[in-house]
Amino acid sequence: MLGGLSVANQTPVPSRSSRGLGDLEPRDYLAIVRRRKLPVMLCTLGFFAFSSMLAIRLPNFYRSETLIMVDPQQVPSTYVQSTVSTTIQDRLATIQEQVMSATHLQRTIDDLGLYSELRGKLSEQEIIAKMQKATSVEVANSGERRMSSFRIAFQAPDPQTASKVANKLAAEFIGQNQRVRMQQFNGAAEFLGSEMRETKAQLEVKEQELQRIKVQNVTDLPESKQYHLEALNNLRGQLHAAQDRINRAREEKAALQQYAPTVDLDAGAYTAVSPIQTKIQKTEAQLRELRARYGPNHPDVRKLESTLADLRGQGEAEKKQQESAAMPKAPPITAARARNPVLEAEQAKLDQEIKEQSEIQKQLQEQINLHTEKLEQGPVFEQRISSLMRDYDSLRTHYQNLLDKKLSAEMAKELEWRQQGERFVVLDRAPVPQSPAGPNRPLISLGGLILGTLAGVALVLAMEFNDESVGSEREAATILGKAVLVGIPQIYSLREKRKLRLKLMGAFIGTAAGAVLLAYAVSMLGAGL
Repeated sequence: MLGGLSVANQTPVPSRSSRGLGDLEPRDYLAIVRRRKLPVMLCTLGFFAFSSMLAIRLPNFYRSETLIMVDPQQVPSTYVQSTVSTTIQDRLATIQEQVMSATHLQRTIDDLGLYSELRGKLSEQEIIAKMQKATSVEVANSGERRMSSFRIAFQAPDPQTASKVANKLAAEFIGQNQRVRMQQFNGAAEFLGSEMRETKAQLEVKEQELQRIKVQNVTDLPESKQYHLEALNNLRGQLHAAQDRINRAREEKAALQQYAPTVDLDAGAYTAVSPIQTKIQKTEAQLRELRARYGPNHPDVRKLESTLADLRGQGEAEKKQQESAAMPKAPPITAARARNPVLEAEQAKLDQEIKEQSEIQKQLQEQINLHTEKLEQGPVFEQRISSLMRDYDSLRTHYQNLLDKKLSAEMAKELEWRQQGERFVVLDRAPVPQSPAGPNRPLISLGGLILGTLAGVALVLAMEFNDESVGSEREAATILGKAVLVGIPQIYSLREKRKLRLKLMGAFIGTAAGAVLLAYAVSMLGAGL
């Protein structure tokens, strides 16, 4: 018989450490728990008493929250485009970082006199961390494209404090959102203003340079091409007219030299002038007058030229008849003595006109050459000024775009000042809570009960794994490989049973009392901290 069991024959019993708990079946685990139920019950009782006492000793805390709605811009963005490019989620995360920063929370703690009982016990960083842990910001409703509302909650031992801090944090979020948006509006306006000033300075420099070049080369500008063309046509017409005057003067001079009568003033006699010659002179005078008035292509001018040609033909025929007539010839008059003051004055006048018209032709030709040169140099100057014009036009377009954006930014800023832009609006202020939000004492007690049961099971399994004794007939048969004949239970006397009951009662009472005292000490320590 071994360990209360009688076996067919004795063989060496292997140690418990050589067997693994994984080799046991579920009924073996249940048998172990039933056999060692006392440690499980004591652990369960101890953890339950500890958690229940701790839940009772934990102070109540109150939670108050406020709901903030994201009110979109009242004026459509097609009319006034906002310069704030960040999304609401990004801006809310930035504002939360700013409001929940250590500096800002320390100022809030000082203003509201929070955690006065912890001053001197905890450092400022620990108090700030405690407040950060007591504050929560949660998105209440987020659509597919944009967030519509969020909640700010704060928990504190006092309901008044919880409500007051939650409302103050909500006001800080709203104010910080306005400051962030105004900073972005002001930053955009200042940036656009700075860019406009720089662009305007560059534009003025380019404009002055273009003005200087245009003033210095006013006749080389592309728009002066029509002026040069019209001037060339006018000058060429004047040149042609001057040439016509020269030709007429030369013709008249030749006619005077050919048909004019010769007068011998020294001899006191002159040759007779025939009627045809007189008629020719009158016709030539009429022709000059008609040419000056109507031009060489007028029908009357052509008709008179034909009449003059006929008269000249008759004059030639008459001259030949006079030369062939047998008349005593007058002694030839020498060139030195043959003079006609009227004809000489007329020839001098024609010579002066030819000279003046030749000078006019020279001046006209110089002007024609000048305008021709300007027309030839036009493409070169146009290519030279085109780069400056491109830069000037680009700067002017850029300046106009900046001006439009600046006006849009100013309108958006004015819209923000009038509270017509996107803003945070409190829908529900944080109320004073009427009942505590925690702690959840039943849940804490239940958690202690479950944790104690699990701890007890783990304890008995550890004890069973390190125990070398055989606990059941089946285990003995499995270990020894022999059938068990009979099992004899342990027998207690009445006295031993009373002692056992007293020990069990003491164990339960001691475990419960110890757990309660430990929970009380822990709660006192936590309150002291």
